[in-house]
Amino acid sequence: MIELTNITKNYVRGAEQVQALRGIDLNIAGGEFIAIVGCSGSGKTTLLHILGCLDKPTSGNMRIDGADVAKLPEAKLVRIRRERIGFVFQQFYLIPGLTVFENIALPLVFNRKPKDRDRVMALIELVGLAHRVKHSPSQLSGGEMQRVAIARAMVNNPQVIVADEPTGNLDTATSEKIFALLQALHGTGLTIVMVTHNPDLAGRVGRVLEMKDGRIM
Repeated sequence: MIELTNITKNYVRGAEQVQALRGIDLNIAGGEFIAIVGCSGSGKTTLLHILGCLDKPTSGNMRIDGADVAKLPEAKLVRIRRERIGFVFQQFYLIPGLTVFENIALPLVFNRKPKDRDRVMALIELVGLAHRVKHSPSQLSGGEMQRVAIARAMVNNPQVIVADEPTGNLDTATSEKIFALLQALHGTGLTIVMVTHNPDLAGRVGRVLEMKDGRIM
């Protein structure tokens, strides 16, 4: 499904050039559950952002279903992000003034799709928040907010979920519930790529990629 060939990513920090990724070669098959691990600064999040088309590589090729996306203009990358990729972040990024239902439905608005109430409610049921439909984020626990974020990531029926430390702000018991939800989604055939610092969770996915100094070890 996704193929990276000799991907590099450089950043300029003052007079210094930082090599965040140094020649990444990676193939991801449809339906895989992959964990990316490594110490801070190893390039995990940079790689995830490129996989999610949130950032462009400095050099190299990236193909999704055979189509080269590394050099596409931003407008076309936006379309890929909206239609094919769902995002889950450590900080949740829910809109404070919107209800649970409205936060989950928001990507439909951005994608100019009709608000499919049945689909949104089905996702709310899936993540176990039927009793919180009209609540705002400030009325939710951390685990509930992450479940809203996962449902929001699913609302456009993506092929891939990229998750950046989805359990990083949660206690152990809540982390287990969120991971179980991701496993259940993977069981439906969804491809999931997850950055995590949790070695126990990483050890329970199909493939683990360890990163160090911008390279996959």
